[in-house]
Amino acid sequence: MQLMKKIVNGLNIPFLKISAILILLMMFITVADVAGRYFFNRPILGVFELTRFGLGAIVCAALGFSQINKVHIAINIFVSRLPLGWQNIIETFNYLVAFITFAIVSWQMFAYTGRLYISAQVTSVLGVSIYPFVLISALGVVLFTLVLLWDLVKAIYKLFSRGVEDEYSTHWNS
Repeated sequence: MQLMKKIVNGLNIPFLKISAILILLMMFITVADVAGRYFFNRPILGVFELTRFGLGAIVCAALGFSQINKVHIAINIFVSRLPLGWQNIIETFNYLVAFITFAIVSWQMFAYTGRLYISAQVTSVLGVSIYPFVLISALGVVLFTLVLLWDLVKAIYKLFSRGVEDEYSTHWNS
């Protein structure tokens, strides 16, 4: 199990770095666009296109790392008051549904990437290919799905070990 944890975590670090680089690039181009509008009355063409596609890639590339560190919002008003056994059942069910859902999303994103590549679809202003942005997003969602699989395995283990806590925290008790 430690090998799976190491692989999943190791795969998500490069995508977090890709996300950080895209944020940095998006920040520079947005600042340059605003400065160009303010000082020279000339915006940079295509900034809206690049930030729109870049933002999607940023979010999807960082999903896995966010799930590893459990920084997503979890509302636990009701579930935290349930007995530990029910909390484990609900957690396992949630991870199962999330894993299945994002496995389907991953598959469809790769199918969409293929359609974009085959049709050679480009942005309207700059003429930049769209498929690389969608491919980064699809790979990020795949890594997120792997983290959900890992969380599902942990939840099943916790469910069948009668709620024994391990090194990992749960959403319900944080």
